[in-house]
Order: sequence, then structure tokens, then C-alpha cells
Amino acid sequence: MRVEKQIEWDKRLWVSHAWGSRNNPNSGLYSYLCNFYNVNFLRFSYQGTGYKQIFTQILEAVNAIEEKDFRFAFDYILIDERQDFPNVFFELCEKIAKNKVYIAGDIFQDIYENTNNTVLEVDIVLNKCYRTDPRTLMFAHGVGIGLFEKKKLNWFSDPYWSVIGYNIERLENRTIRLYREPIRRFDDLNIGDFESVIMGGSTHPSNVIKIVKGLQDMHKEIKPDDIAIILLEENQKNLFSYIDGLSYAINSKLEWEVNRAYENQTKIPNTIYISNINNIKGLEFPFVICITGAIKNTYKYRNVLYTMLTRSFIQSYLLVTDEKGLEANKEGLKIINEYNYIETIEPTDREKKEIENKLKKFIQSNANVSFEDFIKEIFNELKIPIKSRKKLTEAILNTDFDKFDKQKTIKFIKTNSEFYN
Repeated sequence: MRVEKQIEWDKRLWVSHAWGSRNNPNSGLYSYLCNFYNVNFLRFSYQGTGYKQIFTQILEAVNAIEEKDFRFAFDYILIDERQDFPNVFFELCEKIAKNKVYIAGDIFQDIYENTNNTVLEVDIVLNKCYRTDPRTLMFAHGVGIGLFEKKKLNWFSDPYWSVIGYNIERLENRTIRLYREPIRRFDDLNIGDFESVIMGGSTHPSNVIKIVKGLQDMHKEIKPDDIAIILLEENQKNLFSYIDGLSYAINSKLEWEVNRAYENQTKIPNTIYISNINNIKGLEFPFVICITGAIKNTYKYRNVLYTMLTRSFIQSYLLVTDEKGLEANKEGLKIINEYNYIETIEPTDREKKEIENKLKKFIQSNANVSFEDFIKEIFNELKIPIKSRKKLTEAILNTDFDKFDKQKTIKFIKTNSEFYN
């Protein structure tokens, strides 16, 4: 393009969301295609509506068009965040683009849903993470899928380990070492000078203040907005109460301002960023302090923990109230910090099959159902009184089993319903 020929927005070039609004065809790909191919627009709030439904709807409409009447919607389509879309979306894009479709995705986004072979079927793989210290990424992967524990939550094939940037060394008794190549961004940091992840320590606000003061002593030019404090808990009442106490301590002890990012969803200069897990995606900070009650043994929690730990590009802290069962993760972290590799035991073929089946069942059962709908259906099935449902829901969110495990949820409700009348 030349300077004298400006971009013709919404005529020759569109940059938009995947969905969009019914009243503005240019606000999203789906809204544009509904207008272009004269298809009824489904709102996001419509019962059961998701990407799979709306793009299947468009594809069926397009396939029904006579060849002589068919028109391409675009010459080229460039897609970001591949991991967020179902296969039917790419099938549709290939159908409606005249020349070519370019697809980009983040293989580090989700450590549970992107382990199929389609991830390997690409022209270019960028398998290095330039934001996060490789040791932090290794620990986040390790704790995220249970590599340091006897029972793994997930396991990857050798080609997939390679795709996400690991070299494999096999030792005796199924022991495996996973290495990552050094990243240029961190070449000026001597690996022996500091630990990329520090795990353990009280979650009390006084200990958080102690950590921040330690960072101030070590890094004389540090500013409040160099630090993010992330709360991983789901119980909002306890969460906001804790943030109130922590904010007061930061104001009084450090004389720093606090940014409650869950209220404004933005970074504010010269303030410490404090948030729950919902307002941190895509951000990075030199230092991140993750605070949680316990390391829960659920897919959703472990994936969130993995994501939050990797928000830092220098150092992450993981503070856990209940340290029961953390010995294996601490030992795994110690090996990473000392030797720069993950050491783990490869599951047997039988164990791999069990992992695969359990994970597949989890993904299928959660594909199109919100937790609100899931729990409401169970409450209705068990005929739980309306007045008891809110407290029971809060109690379930604080348990250590997967929130979409129907059998355990039913058992929990039956056992505890009398206490929440």
C-alpha cells in the first residue's frame, strides 16, 4: 500500500471479532457473513449458542447455495487465536475465502485442549516463549499437568513435546528429563543469581508486604506497576475481603497505591495490579505474586495456575495457604532452578490411556455447558430448595474436585444439603 492510497476500512479490509452484533455487519465475522449470505443472526445470549453452532449454521447455508450463485466473502482471511475455535470455523473460512486462509495460534494457551495431532499440521511452529523465563515456563507446565506428582493430569507424545519446545532425554526406569533452549531475552541474567519461581510462604498480607520490600531492596528502580498480585480463588466473598486487607497493608506499609483491576480491567501507572484470574490474560509483568488456598487437583484450576505463573518475565511467587502435598512440586522446582530441566516419570501405556480417557470425558462434558447451567440442572434433579442453592454453590466452588464432575457434585450436595437449609 502507498501513502496516497489509504486503507478502505470495512470495504477492502476488516479487523474484527469472530461474533459481532446483529445491528452492525462490520462488527464481527459472523455478523458480516449473516448479512452477506442472508442468514438469521443468533445472539450470544441465545440458549446453547457457541462458536460451533453459529459457524455450522453459516457453513450449512453456504453449502446450500447453487454453484452458479455462490460468491466468495473475502479474498484472504487471517485468523488469530486458533485455539479458541472449533474445526468447523476453519472449514467455513476455507470455503468463503477466494485465495488463502492464514491461521495463527498459541500452543501455550491451554495445556489440556491442544494436545491433538492437528497442532502438528502447520507450516511454521514458533515454540519459544519470549515473555517468560524458561524455568518459570517449565515449572508452570510441570505443576499444571502434574509432572512432579505420581498421578499425572496429562501427558504429551514425543512430537508434541518437541512442538512446545522441549528436548527429551530418557534415563532408566522411565525417568525423563525435559530441557528447553535458552532465550536471548534472558541471556544477561545469570541462572545462578536468582530463582525464577519461589514457592511457599504464608499468604497473609504481612508476608506479601515482606516479599515486595525484598524486591524493593534488590531492584532499586522498581515501580508499583512492575508487580501483579493474582488471587486464584473462586469464592468472591473471601477473595474481596482478602483484597481489602491486602490493599490497606500496601497503602499503609509501602505507601503505594493499589489498582483493583477486577473493577476497571486496565493497568494504571504507578499502582500495584491486584486481580482475580479474569483480568490478567495477555498481560505481562516483571514480577508476579500468585496467591491460592491450595493446589487443587482439577483441570480448570491447574490450567489457570499454569497461565497465571507465566505472566512474569523475571520472577513469579506462588504462595499457598495449605501446603499439604506440596513436597513433590517443591522438589521439582528445586531441580529446575538448579539444573534447568524437568525430571519426571513417564506414565505406563495403561496410565496414558487412563489419562487420555479422563481428559477426553472432561472436555466433552464441558464443551457447551456453563457451570451455572450444570449446577442448576443438578439442583433441579435433586429438588434442592431455592434458598439453599446459593450457599451450596459457594461451598462446591471451594471444594478440591472438578466442578463439572457430576457424580462427585451430586454426592457432595446430598451429604451437605442439610447444613445449608
